Amino acid sequence: MGTGSCSTSTSAGERKKGEERVLSHGDVVLIRSDLAILRGPRFVNDRIIAFYFAHLSADLGDDLLLLPPSIPYLLSNLPDPASVAAVAEPLRLASRRLVLLPVNDNADASVPEGGSHWTLLVIDNTTSPSGPRFVHHDSLRGAPNLPVACRLADALRPLLLQGDSRRRATAPVVEGPTPRQTNSYDCGVYVMAIARAICGWWKNGHGQHRGGDWFEAVRREVNSDSVKAMRAELLQLITTLIQEKAKASSTSEGNKTSNTD
Repeated sequence: MGTGSCSTSTSAGERKKGEERVLSHGDVVLIRSDLAILRGPRFVNDRIIAFYFAHLSADLGDDLLLLPPSIPYLLSNLPDPASVAAVAEPLRLASRRLVLLPVNDNADASVPEGGSHWTLLVIDNTTSPSGPRFVHHDSLRGAPNLPVACRLADALRPLLLQGDSRRRATAPVVEGPTPRQTNSYDCGVYVMAIARAICGWWKNGHGQHRGGDWFEAVRREVNSDSVKAMRAELLQLITTLIQEKAKASSTSEGNKTSNTD
């Protein structure tokens, strides 16, 4: 979903090189062409967002959940509430304080890398005494992805309000303050930058102990300069992880050789 890259003529050898695996991180496998996407200027794809969300999730605990893009997309396109409930059950959405869900506007599920815009929908159960709410962050003026985010919220709302008839009319969708992207391709990087700001706000204890919301953290930390820098930071992070895995593999092979001597 959501690569948004222009089609170009490439040789079979170039395509094969682009599909070469460079890093396995949790359930995510990055390939060489993902690195080229990060060097830009190009839309980021769902693999890159899934990788970074997995990285952010490493030490957050159970109250904050970051989902890879494939899960929200599946949930918003299932045919009936029973199917949504079955897929969502292991996620325990109602018991979380925050859930971060990337939203893609791909209207055709048969196109695996379709869509042209990424936004972030947050299930927020940290502040409202009347129950949870959905907060939508869209880096384009006019929030063009709001209808897509609302469809996902409509699918998930019954799961959040189950068993509490007093809250059937709540869990609204509200637009969160979002810095505007200054080009046509950085929406996915804004999603990752906003997610990083929210996770930092959470880890500093604001959401867990002090109440309030993360809006000021987003305003302070997310802008065109930090988003531009984030591409380079992600490339450096991936390079570091590749080197660490290579070192660990080399050490393991060395130990095996020593044990057979």
